[in-house]
Amino acid sequence: MTDLVRFLEKRRREVDGLLIFTHDYPDPDSIASAYALYFLAQVRFGIPSRIVYGGSIGRAENQTMVKVLKIPVRELIPGTDLKWASHVALVDSQPSFANNSLPPRRKPLVVIDHHPRSKGTRADFLIVQQKYGATATILSEILIQHRMRVPTSLVTALVYGIGSETQNLGREAGPHDVQAYLKLFPQCDTRLLARIQNPPRPRTFFTTLGKVLKRAFTTSSIIGAHLGKVETPEFVPQMADFLITCERMGWAISTGRYQDRLMVSLRTRHPKGKAGRLLRRIVGGRGKAGGHGMIAGGWVNVNRPKSELAWVEAEHDIVKRFLKAVRPQEKEPEFLNPFTGGRH
Repeated sequence: MTDLVRFLEKRRREVDGLLIFTHDYPDPDSIASAYALYFLAQVRFGIPSRIVYGGSIGRAENQTMVKVLKIPVRELIPGTDLKWASHVALVDSQPSFANNSLPPRRKPLVVIDHHPRSKGTRADFLIVQQKYGATATILSEILIQHRMRVPTSLVTALVYGIGSETQNLGREAGPHDVQAYLKLFPQCDTRLLARIQNPPRPRTFFTTLGKVLKRAFTTSSIIGAHLGKVETPEFVPQMADFLITCERMGWAISTGRYQDRLMVSLRTRHPKGKAGRLLRRIVGGRGKAGGHGMIAGGWVNVNRPKSELAWVEAEHDIVKRFLKAVRPQEKEPEFLNPFTGGRH
């Protein structure tokens, strides 16, 4: 992996502008990874660089992370940014994935990711480490191995990126993640880290949380909730993370209506749950999905987004397919609200 440094050093004279893409609606792992690549390219080797994303940054923690660490990331301006960039890079995603705004016909200079490698993934320099719990771990190791002097803001971003992605080293974290986290943590700004982890939240967050408590359903060791219309798609995985903490639950599923798509998130307590593979099978050709062993996300298209019936049918169909995949023996499951005791 140290070859990335030599690669950038070798190619720096021919790169007039490097546009670094995170995945759309970026999470802390994606933001931190992009920031690290930006540091290597722009600061270390003088390659003009920009960090961009599609969608928005809606989650309070992520907004605070960008603000207090002063990370130079912003929403993609397609015409302006793509004309400016001689080369593009992608972190925490891959070109064939549906969760990024990378132009399909532009071969990336660099791709760095920790998701299962897609057969069509190509780049001049490619790192895919599926056994790593976070993409930020990959970049952290490169910085550590080269003993680079890194600004505290970047160290703090990497610590939060790894911690957030692995739920403080408790979800899909391997030896590399643990070592990188422990090596960087003493150098991070713990005061800023605390501000990121405990941000002021918008009222829409609590409205959404109220929907979850009111609409939650359980059957056996499965819990879920349909959030209805959401202000940001990031609420959907955030609520899935919340639901999976309910006692005696092994799986959590949440959905949310956003534009003309039904967003879906899966969480499981089973280390070998193959959540990503499961959700891809459930979604099929109606949308896109991806993930890891214990975490997955995706969406399905809703052809008649103005029809309430179309949304309800999509929600019911996703849950039906999910239950058939994880509990095929249960023909007619009974749904209860675990918080109110009511039936669905």
